[in-house]
Amino acid sequence: MNVDFRTHPDRYRHWHLTVTGEVARLGMDVDEAGGLGPWELKMNSYDLGVDIELYDAVQRLRFEHPEVKVVVIESLKERIFCAGANIKMLGCSTHPEKVNFCKFTNETRNGIEDASDNSQQRYLAAINGSAAGGGYELALAADHIILVDDGTASVALPEVPLLAVLPGTGGLTRLLDKRFVRRDLADVFSTVEEGIKGRKAVEWRLVDETIPTSRFAAGVDERLAEMAMTSDRPSEGPGIELTPLKREITDTTIRYPSLEIELDRDLATATIVIHGPT
Repeated sequence: MNVDFRTHPDRYRHWHLTVTGEVARLGMDVDEAGGLGPWELKMNSYDLGVDIELYDAVQRLRFEHPEVKVVVIESLKERIFCAGANIKMLGCSTHPEKVNFCKFTNETRNGIEDASDNSQQRYLAAINGSAAGGGYELALAADHIILVDDGTASVALPEVPLLAVLPGTGGLTRLLDKRFVRRDLADVFSTVEEGIKGRKAVEWRLVDETIPTSRFAAGVDERLAEMAMTSDRPSEGPGIELTPLKREITDTTIRYPSLEIELDRDLATATIVIHGPT
């Protein structure tokens, strides 16, 4: 499958990006018919195309918008945050495709954390419903997680009980090393198909707080304002525009203005040559 990683907010099919002063909102609204293959992206599940847009948005916010101090990742669908990686997509993929998919999605989440750690651009995940598998792993990349307390919303890593595989994009690592979830609770959590909700999710450190439905939107806005105050990013200043990269592709070469790649398909090698500026 040939996939073009170049995109722009004007061409997003799965995310809505809005910037208002020091706050940016990344709204996930996956187009069910917008998959890269013969699968439907139901319940805000994702394939590589969804994450290509997310990666693009994260980098644009970091470099093009120095005024943005806090970003909220939220769902624009009712009562569902994100169902994770699309199961049919995984079933149709070869092993190398699955490996590269998981690598790219995890690097996207690493990029969110790097923007927070090194560019002081804080991230908040506002979970308005079910966040399962890769959907919860996406939330784990944020600095702060809010879960709506409506009696049904939950977080889950159901890969083991449902698919007999471990979470593929850093879920277990972030539970222990980032959120400091007790190991015994992390073990139990990873076997509970239906997930954990409400006060127990806070007690287990799976989320930072819960807010009732009636106050959820206002509570998210309050927390965004508080998080923005912890950032020392400038309130104004020029950003760095991420312009489209010119590229030529043949069966054996990929050429950019300052870089070229020679592919030897028999040896399965790639030789990268960087050209210095004139």
